[in-house]
Amino acid sequence: MSRSRPLPASRLLAGRLRQLREQWGLTQPQLASALGVKASIVSMWENKMTPRTPPLIRIEGYAAIFSTKQSMSGELVQIIPEGKLTKDEQARRMVLTKELVDLREAVVQSGESAASSASLGTFWRFSDGGPVRIICGMLPGHIRPEFARGSDHNYIQLAAYADVDALVELFGHIRAVNPVSDVGFELAARIESSDLPAHLILLGGWAYDQVPSGLRSQIDLPIRRVTVDEVKDGELLEVNGERYYPKFDQDEGLVTEDVGLLARMPNPFDPTRTLTICSGVFTRGVYGAVRCMTDGEFCGQNENYLGSRFGDTDRFIIVMRVPVIDHATATPDLGNSGNRLGEFPAAGLP
Repeated sequence: MSRSRPLPASRLLAGRLRQLREQWGLTQPQLASALGVKASIVSMWENKMTPRTPPLIRIEGYAAIFSTKQSMSGELVQIIPEGKLTKDEQARRMVLTKELVDLREAVVQSGESAASSASLGTFWRFSDGGPVRIICGMLPGHIRPEFARGSDHNYIQLAAYADVDALVELFGHIRAVNPVSDVGFELAARIESSDLPAHLILLGGWAYDQVPSGLRSQIDLPIRRVTVDEVKDGELLEVNGERYYPKFDQDEGLVTEDVGLLARMPNPFDPTRTLTICSGVFTRGVYGAVRCMTDGEFCGQNENYLGSRFGDTDRFIIVMRVPVIDHATATPDLGNSGNRLGEFPAAGLP
């Protein structure tokens, strides 16, 4: 007699989450509102064919909602503080939390979430499942658009962010390859102390300049941003005392080649995690530094190059050419020696 194969861990978790919601008669939008996410995200978590694994904080939210009828007592579904629960409700929350956390852990241990994103490369995949924080810079006030101000009727929060192209690319990629991690982004000036032990990414020169001095003082890498007359609207990159210049069209003065920088070191606030810097002279350099490890056509071979050059070290700097063609930014191929301007492995760093 043939036996049916057990369901994958990810489908068991998705089925249980859907069962809880349906048993309590909630729609996906109602539950999403209580959890502080979009309804489409709840749908992804409940999709039995290709489920996305919720971060731990959302798993705990499920347990909090479905352990007490108080969650449904008002007009909106809400998470009730533990101090307002009866002893029986507290016990139910504890049991349900353990059940859902165990199901989630089975997904992580099975490697299903990693396997589903294997084609997206490993550089931005953090196997410990820890939180990831992308630290962004804010545009200076004199170049910030009107709708970046809260008083504008068409206010857009991201309009005040620098390097938005790179942020959108990087945030989406990291979410895809780390489906069980808590991935977020924040302006450098607003970073909280609780975010510091995460996998940190400094995105762009303004982020590097605007992070609290306590963090910047911990970045033990020989990187400086230098103001020079030859480069307007940007700061020159200087690594180990050497300066790297972009190139311009002689007739129109347009950028034809930017400089990108990718650096990684252990996070000084938690050495088991990483601090990564993606920077450039202009925005195209930042975008190129990000794309070299997110572009599906190049990320695999670029990762292979880093492995052959730096081994398994998590402490290196690589400076690269980023070609610019009209409005388009080309992804740097690090296997091409002409694209590598400078390389500094762990042995070459202070």
